[in-house]
Amino acid sequence: MENKSSKVYTGIDVFKLIAAVMIVLLHTIETTNYYACLIKEVFTRFAVPFFFIASGFFLYNGLECASNKGEYFRKYEKNILIIFGVWAIIIYSPFVIYEYITNNSGESVIKIIAILIRRILVIGPGPYWYLVALFWAAVFIYFCYTRNKENILWGGIVIGFCMQIAYVCFRGVLSEVTFFNYFFKGIYGIFSWEYNVFMYGIPFMGIGYLLNKKRAQVKSKIALMILIICTILSAVEYSLPKIFPSVFWEENKIFVAFIGQAIAYFLLAQNKNFDISKKESLTIRQLSSFIYFSHVILLYNILNPILGKYTNLSIFEPRMIFPKLIIVIVACISLFWPIKKINNKYLNILING
Repeated sequence: MENKSSKVYTGIDVFKLIAAVMIVLLHTIETTNYYACLIKEVFTRFAVPFFFIASGFFLYNGLECASNKGEYFRKYEKNILIIFGVWAIIIYSPFVIYEYITNNSGESVIKIIAILIRRILVIGPGPYWYLVALFWAAVFIYFCYTRNKENILWGGIVIGFCMQIAYVCFRGVLSEVTFFNYFFKGIYGIFSWEYNVFMYGIPFMGIGYLLNKKRAQVKSKIALMILIICTILSAVEYSLPKIFPSVFWEENKIFVAFIGQAIAYFLLAQNKNFDISKKESLTIRQLSSFIYFSHVILLYNILNPILGKYTNLSIFEPRMIFPKLIIVIVACISLFWPIKKINNKYLNILING
């Protein structure tokens, strides 16, 4: 029997790279154009959940194979904190601080500091909310693992998805109920949005953990079929306001098919076995991490300002989506290779090496 700790899932690594490109596409769609937003909602929204599922899957592997579970978990969390410290605190936070100070110039220093602490450490700045949610979801899963409380994990997954559906899909309707009204205000007051440990981290990471623990697999054809069906359903969800015009859609929407997309996409990735070496698979994995961590800075803080200042291009129009996508991806790769080649232990933090 193959040792799980030595197995390389080349399919998951390759699909991570594809998912990273999807996330760049998501952020380059900076328009309200109906069809551009259709692409964003239908074909990119399941990418980050897929990363959570993959993280949960490999967390279970690591815990099962570690001789010292506690030491492994501490190193796991330490690694997340280091990456967060470098990317979110050192590199990205100056942009966030400048933006918040500029936009809240009339506020007191204490209030601005409190807002920044919430934005950076509680929510997570920009795309690095993923690391905050990952850190705390791993704590919850480790608690369930060490105490053999799978029922609590299942409860966390179910409750998390219920919270997400209530907050994202039916906030308008449910806000009329006192309990939900206060609940939604609480979520907004703490996190602002659904991208947090409770609604994304625990549910999706928990699914990955359980898929591994239960040895759950489906044939590639079935996984692909589920992915296609869920993608079609996602397109239908997006189109419902046009199919059935109603005031209901002003504050509510149906947005659940992406959950099935993320699971099916992972199951498909799990089955794939590309003819590449372990070293190449690791490089692809690192590139996907670097693209995720760096693309927002390159897009929002470098490319868009340059295009806005030195060109007359309508940089937020649909025709600019593909050019900006290519530019950001090429820039990410161009920065990645020198870091990879230098192979310095400190620089390797940037590529999750």
